[in-house]
Amino acid sequence: MNSSTDTEVILEEIAHGVVDVLGYGVAAIARLEGDTLVMTNVAGPPEVVAQILNRRTPAEQILDEFRQADRWGILRFVPAGRMSEERLRAAWIPELETDTQDPDAWHPEHALYAPLYSAGGELLGNMAVDLPADNRVPSIDDRELLEMFAVQAGVALSNARERERLTDRVRLDRMLTTVAGSGTQHGLAQALGQAVAAVAECLGTAQVWARTFPIDAQGRELGAATPRPFTPEVDVPQLRDDLRALETLPVLIELGVDDADAPHLPRSREQLQERMRAIHADRMVVCPLVSQDELVGYAVLGFARHSRAMTTGEADAVLEVGRLLGQIVRASRVLETEQRLVQELRELARYRSELIATISHELKTPLTAILGHAELIADRQPDLSSIDAIIRNAQRLGLLVSNLLHYSRIQGRRETVRRAVDLAELCEASVDLLGIRAKQSNVSLAFTTPELGPVVVFGDPEELARVIDNMVDNAVKYTPEDGSVTVAMAVSDHEVSVEVTDTGIGISSADQAHVFSAFHRSTNPNALSIPGTGLGLPIAQRIAESHGGTLELTSQLGVGSTFRFTLPLRSSRVPVD
Repeated sequence: MNSSTDTEVILEEIAHGVVDVLGYGVAAIARLEGDTLVMTNVAGPPEVVAQILNRRTPAEQILDEFRQADRWGILRFVPAGRMSEERLRAAWIPELETDTQDPDAWHPEHALYAPLYSAGGELLGNMAVDLPADNRVPSIDDRELLEMFAVQAGVALSNARERERLTDRVRLDRMLTTVAGSGTQHGLAQALGQAVAAVAECLGTAQVWARTFPIDAQGRELGAATPRPFTPEVDVPQLRDDLRALETLPVLIELGVDDADAPHLPRSREQLQERMRAIHADRMVVCPLVSQDELVGYAVLGFARHSRAMTTGEADAVLEVGRLLGQIVRASRVLETEQRLVQELRELARYRSELIATISHELKTPLTAILGHAELIADRQPDLSSIDAIIRNAQRLGLLVSNLLHYSRIQGRRETVRRAVDLAELCEASVDLLGIRAKQSNVSLAFTTPELGPVVVFGDPEELARVIDNMVDNAVKYTPEDGSVTVAMAVSDHEVSVEVTDTGIGISSADQAHVFSAFHRSTNPNALSIPGTGLGLPIAQRIAESHGGTLELTSQLGVGSTFRFTLPLRSSRVPVD
C-alpha cells in the first residue's frame, strides 16, 4: 500500500468480500478521526449504503457497547436487549422477521463488531456486520473467517495510520521551519504574513489571522491574515484582556460558533463568534503569542464546518508556532529599539559636531581680534609684562579652536583631495619643525631616514602631516629633560609604518583605554600639568582610519611610549608632486 487511495481500495474490497464471500447482508468499516468514528466504506444494498456511509458516531458510544458485548475472540457480539434505547434510535436497524422458535436466529437488534486496533493497542476503527447468511448467528467457523477479514482491515488501517503520521510529521516540520525562517524577513509585517500563510497551508484553515501588541510601549500593533486580508475590523480588542487574565500561558483555547459559554473568553466570545459566522467557520482555536512569559500577541485559526479536529501533534505544533512568533515579535521590537537608539545617537553626534563647529567659528573671530590688538599693544608698549600672558593664552585658545574645527570636520567625514605623498618627506619636515622645541626642552630628537628613497602613500598631505606632527609633538612635550625621541620608518611589501618612540613619562594601562577618546586627559598629575586639548590623538586616529590605516600605542608608565602609524603603501613608481 503506497497511498491513501490504496487504503481506500483495500477497505472497500474487504467490505465487499465480507458481503460477497461470507454472505453478510451489510458490512461497514469506520475509521477513527479524532474522537469520532466515521463510516468510510460500506457494502450492501444501495439504499443501505446511502443511509450508513459517512455516518459519524462518538467513539465513546461504540467503546461502551464493546464493554457490554460478548467476546468472540477479536469480535464483539451485542445481543438484542443490551443496547440502550438512545443507541438503538441512532443505529441502523434492518427490517427482518425473527424466528422466535430458533435460539440461533438473527435478531434485528443484534450487533456484531470487530474493533480494529494497531499492534500497539491503539483503536484505529471498527468493522460492523449485519444480516449474516441464512439470518442465523454465525458459527465458530464463520466467526474465524470474519476475523480474517477484520485482521486485514486492521493491518490496512495500521499501515495507513503510520503513513499519515509520517506525512503529518513532515507537514508540521515544514510549517515550523517556515515560521522559524520568517524571522529573517526584513520586517515584522512580512514575517507575520509568511507565518500565517504557512499555518493556513498546513492545517487547511478557513481563515488565520495574527495580531501583535507593543512591548513596554515600544513598537506598533501589527496584523496579518489569510486568505482574507487583515483589517482593523477583524481585531477583537477584548481578546487581549481575556488572554491576559489567564493564569497559565501558553494554552490553546477552542471555541464553537454556537457555544453559549466560554470560561476562558468571557469578554471576546460573542465577537469571535460573529467573526466565525462572517467567514463561515464552525470553530476557532486561539493561540497566545508568548515570549519570556509575556503576552505579545495572538493567533486565531478558523476551521470550516465538518473539518476534523486537530490532532495532538497539530495542537503541539500550533503551540510551537505561538512560541516562535512570540520570539520573532520580541526580537523585532528589540531591533526597532536598537535602530531608534542608533539613529538618536547619530543625530546627537551630528548635533554635537555642528555645535562644536558653530561655537568654534563664533570664537575664532573675536579671538583673532584679541590676539591682534594684544600684539599691537606689545609693539607700542613692550614693557607691559601682562601682554605676553595675554598673547600666550590667546594662542592656546586659537589652537583649541583650530582643533575643534578640525575635529568637527573629521566627524562629518569631510571629503579631501588625495594624491601621492612621500611619507619620508613629511617625517623630515615634522622633525625639522619640532626640532627647535626639542632643543629648548633639552630633548634629543632624531629621524632614521630610510635608504629606499621616497616612501609613497596615497592621501591628503595636510592631514597626514597633522598625524605625524601630533605624534612627534606629544613625544617631545611629555619627555623630560635629557630624554630622547626617535622617529623611525619601516617598509614592507604592502604597508609602511612610522614609529615615534620616546623615553617620556609613559601612559598607564587605565589611560591607554581612553587615549583616543575625544577630550580625554590623562589621570597622571605630571601629564595634566602640561597644556593640552585632548583632541590631538582622536583627530589623528580618525585621519589614519579614513586613509585605510591604523594608529596604535604601546606604553609603560614611567618608561616611555611608542605610537605606530601604519598606512597602505603605494608603488614608488607613481610620481610625487
